[in-house]
Amino acid sequence: MKKKLFVFLRPLTGLAAAALLLTACDPDKENTGPSAPTNVVYVVNEGTTNAAVSLYNKADKTVQRDLFAPANSNVPLGPFLQNMAVVDDKGYLVMNGADKVEVVQMHNFQRTATISGLQTPRYFTANGSSKAYVTEWQGAYPNYRAGRVSVVDLGSNTISKRIGVRVNPEQMLLLNNKLYVTNSYSDSLAVINAGTDVLESYIALPSGSKGIVRDAAGNIWVLCSEYGDPQDYLVRFNPATPTQQVRIAFDNDYQNGNLRTNEAGNKIYVSLGSGTYELTPTATALPATPLIRRNFYGLGIDPTDNTIYGGTASFSGDAKVYRYTSTGAVIDSFRVGVAPNSFLFR
Repeated sequence: MKKKLFVFLRPLTGLAAAALLLTACDPDKENTGPSAPTNVVYVVNEGTTNAAVSLYNKADKTVQRDLFAPANSNVPLGPFLQNMAVVDDKGYLVMNGADKVEVVQMHNFQRTATISGLQTPRYFTANGSSKAYVTEWQGAYPNYRAGRVSVVDLGSNTISKRIGVRVNPEQMLLLNNKLYVTNSYSDSLAVINAGTDVLESYIALPSGSKGIVRDAAGNIWVLCSEYGDPQDYLVRFNPATPTQQVRIAFDNDYQNGNLRTNEAGNKIYVSLGSGTYELTPTATALPATPLIRRNFYGLGIDPTDNTIYGGTASFSGDAKVYRYTSTGAVIDSFRVGVAPNSFLFR
């Protein structure tokens, strides 16, 4: 958020963006070919007091609006589900408004554990099956303090270490044993050694970094959107030469957000106030026209067939998810919970 006046509510800029990102157990895996076909889509509904995970069945197009409450004695999930990740057979639900991560069994969505001791948690990234990272904000507007990345022992579901970073850390990318951490209230990207869990350096960027992905060539892309600045940026660089950057500038808009790639990594998608754009890994400017003339609060790309899923920003009631072909033609839509901010394909 630009540093949000709303500490728990993900802003329309797409801070929940993007990869994601919803994170699988091996985020450092190279793209070696197509994934197994996906059958269902988990929709992360951020909610207000009524967060939920919906399930869309691709075969019969049915929707289960809320998986969590029915599986847990009808106790609701709670406020502000920021992010969801899957590690092996467990789902990790990052509850931004409740300062915790709920752990569920993926086959029935029953709660098995709660990771506590967190402060305004944002995003979850796994490093194998035994360790994960959670970004956390500290303090509230206008007195934000330096943020941190907590290292989580997935065996005990406890915090084993905390790593200080700059203000309001957001999404992360694990690549070549380095953890890259965006800092949305600063002008840098933190680099953490994922073997020793020690902060190594910062990479200078335009202010407001939040979304981060990797393309097929191994380059890192970062979406930088600072509330109130005249321009926002997509920044691309090779991690071996991080100071040699390509910066794609566009007009600042409070809705700028949601950075994604397809499974192959040869298409980059960004949802901005003016629409949702598709870029190639060698792009040096936005296309003249968007692929889809619509901004989305949540954006996802199905790894099986590149179907595009876009969630609308409704906070007063159930929202809609629209599906598009890879060429931007609308397929259909379905209703889910409040404020769908991201998608997980299984």
